[in-house]
Amino acid sequence: MKSAAAAAALLLLTGCSSYSGIAAVQRPAEAKDALPADIRSEKVDLPSDFRLLAEDDGVKYFAAESPEHTTACIAAYPVDKPDQWMLACSDGITGEREIVTTSHTGQPTVKLVTAGFDTKALEAEGWRKVHDNVWVGAAANP
Repeated sequence: MKSAAAAAALLLLTGCSSYSGIAAVQRPAEAKDALPADIRSEKVDLPSDFRLLAEDDGVKYFAAESPEHTTACIAAYPVDKPDQWMLACSDGITGEREIVTTSHTGQPTVKLVTAGFDTKALEAEGWRKVHDNVWVGAAANP
């Protein structure tokens, strides 16, 4: 009986989850997935195997995640204003939720969400879906 209780406690402590990550970033990479050279992070421990998820209104949206699906990043690249790129990451992902939100002055605010996340509140607030995992809000003001 003690070993069963210990195993259950271990599962709770390790954050065991059925969350299987973002399906769109788990496909094989293609040429279109190459992250523009302008986008970079000084943090070498962040996910770096990006996939292009969507292109909408002149902005390309890329995402990457760690192999265990606990850290994910969103990158937004406005093709006509490449100096206004955005990159944001979050960790501790264990289930359906908003992963991370980022913005840049003059560009739409971007939100990365897990598959299955209930987006009704986002829709009610005026967010627009550009991909199952990417939602776009109003442009950030200066």
